[in-house]
Amino acid sequence: MTEPDPDPNPPLLTPRLRLEPQRAGHAPDMAAVLADPRVHDFLPSSPPTQAELRARFARLESRRSPDGTQGWLNWVVFARAGGSALGTVQATVRPAEGEADVAYVFHPSAWGQGYATEAVRVMLDFLASGPGVREAVAQVDTRNAASLRLLTRLGFRRTAFTPHADEFRGVVSDEFTYRLPLAPASG
Repeated sequence: MTEPDPDPNPPLLTPRLRLEPQRAGHAPDMAAVLADPRVHDFLPSSPPTQAELRARFARLESRRSPDGTQGWLNWVVFARAGGSALGTVQATVRPAEGEADVAYVFHPSAWGQGYATEAVRVMLDFLASGPGVREAVAQVDTRNAASLRLLTRLGFRRTAFTPHADEFRGVVSDEFTYRLPLAPASG
């Protein structure tokens, strides 16, 4: 008898946080997080409706792209003490390249408290413990000083600059690429 494959998107815990695998049922929680327009200052998005989020999250529950070339790992972040969602962390795993594109979004009430650093760190530790992910990659708007500090704090290094990477709300967005080699966890 063979053992079932481990869950590619399990719950993760830190001393202060509970990261739940994102499901369609998290749409109301994340709609509240994403309703604040400040969350979208450096993103080419606007606050989505609960229905839009529910449909998107339902698609992502497969945990892999339709062609099977990417793993989609998404977590909703809550304080362990309870309460509403603080944000989300995600990794698009590209096994053929040995890389995972990482991203995160947190409600302004959670900014400056170390929650994003803690949540991204536990996600990176999880990615390092799995097979095939040798490097984490992040694309960040050059104006997003808080996100740039977070990546530097976690050990990421800037490796590229892309001028005019995007344009939204009438503003041109330049982007930095940051990379972090992931060492397998020692046991």
